[in-house]
Amino acid sequence: MAIDLRSDTVTRPSDGMRQAIVHAEVGDDVLGDDPTVRALEERTAELLGKEAALFTPTGTMANQLALRAQTSPGDEVLLDRHSHVIHYESGAAAAHSGVQFRTFEAPRGGFTADDLKPLRRPTHYTLPHVSLIEMENTHNHRGGEVFELERMRDVWAWACEQGLRVHLDGARLWNASVASGVAPADYAACAHTVSVCFSKGLGAPVGSALVGDSETVRRAHRLRKMFGGGMRQVGILAAAASYGLDYNLQRLHEDHRRAAALARAVATCTRLRLARPVETNILILEVVDPNDTPQRLSHELRAHGVLANPWEARTLRMVTHLDFDDAALARTCEVVRELRS
Repeated sequence: MAIDLRSDTVTRPSDGMRQAIVHAEVGDDVLGDDPTVRALEERTAELLGKEAALFTPTGTMANQLALRAQTSPGDEVLLDRHSHVIHYESGAAAAHSGVQFRTFEAPRGGFTADDLKPLRRPTHYTLPHVSLIEMENTHNHRGGEVFELERMRDVWAWACEQGLRVHLDGARLWNASVASGVAPADYAACAHTVSVCFSKGLGAPVGSALVGDSETVRRAHRLRKMFGGGMRQVGILAAAASYGLDYNLQRLHEDHRRAAALARAVATCTRLRLARPVETNILILEVVDPNDTPQRLSHELRAHGVLANPWEARTLRMVTHLDFDDAALARTCEVVRELRS
């Protein structure tokens, strides 16, 4: 069986998680009758220090609900130009919310209010109305980079001063918390709404959540139905997410340890080098030879039983996860070291 490092979404439910799914108590969630969903939402809200939470099938839906619930058509959102909501959500913000993005190049470790201040437009009827700031932690495109808490707090303070809403794309916030030692609620305190994912890192087959104040989550609940995300006996999926919180959250440091070990193996390879420092479970690898390509290297790795995605014009991405154990790590390191020009 191939060693699959294309994403941390490739994991399969463990036997324990499958048993949790089988024995889940369920009801009709559209009617508000699924006790397992309600328990997961209450637990997630408490973990993140918010009033309420809403279970969603995907992280994209959670992010898009946050945008729609906190903006009006024609509004402007300030965010890093490499953000997930720009590149990997199929243009949904334009289609569903009618907003436009005003982007900037964020420095390593996240951005601060000083990076945002030049983007704040004067108030005039001819200009777009800036209503929302979006942050991402960890940052997918930037190789699992952790957004530093003090920088987030600086952004939050300025946003509150300016009367702007803040959304945190925390699909891998669990990774940020384990890597930094900062509690998820401390990160979440820097935003009005936060999305978190249960199928990245925590190993659930499906599911994310949007958390925030009760009124915003109430609006998002209606929008979820509008977007086609109302689900029925979905406790079977919520049970998997709860299992992930119980058993797979604290083990994320193992994914980070293996990513660091794999990074050391890459340092011995003549055809690949790290494009970014490895902070959590994502490696962005740059192709050294200008005549070589990520596609060619991806095919060679696949021939040796290792799956890695071409990422950009000159890079590949590898992501460690709970199905990537020490034996798979040893084999992958061996394959990487043996790559020859």
